[in-house]
Amino acid sequence: MQRGIEAQGIPTTLITLDVEQSSLQRPPRAIHPKTFKFGHSLGKPNDKATQAKVLEVALAELMERQEPGNIHEVDFPSYNK
Repeated sequence: MQRGIEAQGIPTTLITLDVEQSSLQRPPRAIHPKTFKFGHSLGKPNDKATQAKVLEVALAELMERQEPGNIHEVDFPSYNK
């Protein structure tokens, strides 16, 4: 789906917790929040600060030219508190 949206000229960023599977698809842009549990793609429930930071990082990926399939691992210390 991401490639179809990109083909229409709309940039996208994937937030993935499964780097192995996602890298097989070679997404145009992707981040991997390190240490996040499955089901917590944006952070823990009600943790608005971490969720906002994840979205900020994902949106920042749109501003830089990326090599397809390159998944950036990002640490969010507030998730582990």
